[in-house]
Amino acid sequence: MAKIDVSDQKALGAAVEKYLAAFPGDLICTLQLWYEGLGGQGVPNTAEMATVQAALAKASGWKDAGAQRYEKYGVQPSFKRA
Repeated sequence: MAKIDVSDQKALGAAVEKYLAAFPGDLICTLQLWYEGLGGQGVPNTAEMATVQAALAKASGWKDAGAQRYEKYGVQPSFKRA
């Protein structure tokens, strides 16, 4: 997967919606979306994570689930399928 430019809000929103439509689980964190859904590499900076979290908050069919612990990602802001 090619890395998505998070500064392009339209492309980011479309990529998030596309990934979430195919995502098999009911709970996802921003870091998981960064790496697995958007092709992010390395450690994302605070601004990138805030942008990804805002895009997740706007995604249809998903709601804020607060901070959740993930084995692979630690405690992360998360969203749950509504």
